[in-house]
Amino acid sequence: MEDHFADENQSPQPRSIESIIESGFNVNGLASLRKGMHYFSDEVGIYVAFMLVYTAITMGAGFLPIVGDLSGMLLGPPLLAGFVCYVRLQSRNEFREFSHFFGGFRGGNWPSLVSQGISVQLSIALVVAILVFPFFYQTIQELVGEIVNVTSMGPKQAAEFLMRLYNPQIGLFILIAAIVALAVQTLFCLSPLFIVYRGYSAFQAIGASWKLVTKKFLAFLLFNLILWLILIAGFLMLYIGLLVALPIYYLSLAAAYEEITGD
Repeated sequence: MEDHFADENQSPQPRSIESIIESGFNVNGLASLRKGMHYFSDEVGIYVAFMLVYTAITMGAGFLPIVGDLSGMLLGPPLLAGFVCYVRLQSRNEFREFSHFFGGFRGGNWPSLVSQGISVQLSIALVVAILVFPFFYQTIQELVGEIVNVTSMGPKQAAEFLMRLYNPQIGLFILIAAIVALAVQTLFCLSPLFIVYRGYSAFQAIGASWKLVTKKFLAFLLFNLILWLILIAGFLMLYIGLLVALPIYYLSLAAAYEEITGD
């Protein structure tokens, strides 16, 4: 299959998913995290620079009329795939430059990445709706009814109002929904990597990720939990933390993918 992210040099024929499963593989989340952090620290300047460009593009696109609300779905996946496009070359010590961060927009991979992103988000929403919402229906209904009032408040008033709304049931709902979302996202966590490395279509990538992850689901789940905690820590440190956390998230996933598939 054509690899739209490669330059002139073609990669060897990749191993099939069945071959990877038959030969066995291990998921060493901590080793992948260390490797991802190593990739980031080696070229911290260019990764932070792309994070700033990513933020400027997504924020600017959000203000566009009509398409602004869709910009996250249309631009987010290929832009975030830029970390993988770049580290793919870095891990092989091949020539790379800033333009390689925009590899997600090359060839037919933009629609594949967008389709994959939408499919995963819809899957998460559907599973949470089926498994979680029925048990908290009344709580959610009351919460939604109250949140409507926030639109007429200032930021400080809105924050105080939301804090007063909190109760143990809301906290339990958020916790369970987050666990379910993490589990579903884990199943498809390798799908963007298959698009970047192998040029798979969205549904080929989703299927390949499902096949691999289900063989070592608990190990993948723990790995993704660690990565989620890093993202949450970055979020709590405001934007400065995300400048580090978001690249490390994708670089660590890429390190795990390469270790497992040999790509």
